[in-house]
Amino acid sequence: MKRETIFLRLAVLVIAIPIIAICVFALPFIWRQTAENGGWVEASIHPIIIGMYVAVVPFLIALYQAIRLLGLIDRDEAFSYASVRSLRFIKYCALCITVVYIATLPFFYQFAERDDAPGFMVIGLILVFASFVIAVFAELLQKLLKRAIDLKQENDLTV
Repeated sequence: MKRETIFLRLAVLVIAIPIIAICVFALPFIWRQTAENGGWVEASIHPIIIGMYVAVVPFLIALYQAIRLLGLIDRDEAFSYASVRSLRFIKYCALCITVVYIATLPFFYQFAERDDAPGFMVIGLILVFASFVIAVFAELLQKLLKRAIDLKQENDLTV
């Protein structure tokens, strides 16, 4: 199991590093550029950037919980209530990200309408859809894992 979890930990890091780099370098650059230009671009893009910064916090928490879950798998504690708790945190983080991006959808629409770029609205919808799918999948895994733990405990008491 160690080799697979090392690969998954590296995958989590490969996901986290570009997101952190975007937050540190790209988003402040976009903020400054739109502030210098002013006008309608500033009014519609700044709430989107703020939403991205707000969404990064639960995203990083979810990645940390994923790394914790991989640690539990390494220690052969995958069928424990700690892993159910990690999945619950991941689910709540994905729901928080969904709510944040739903709140920014009007600004995505405003930017797409003024810039005449309908693909920009699709980006906002993809962000909402992807985080919601992750929340549903984490909920499903959480229920299945809890049911498996309950069955395991019931079988341990029977024997």
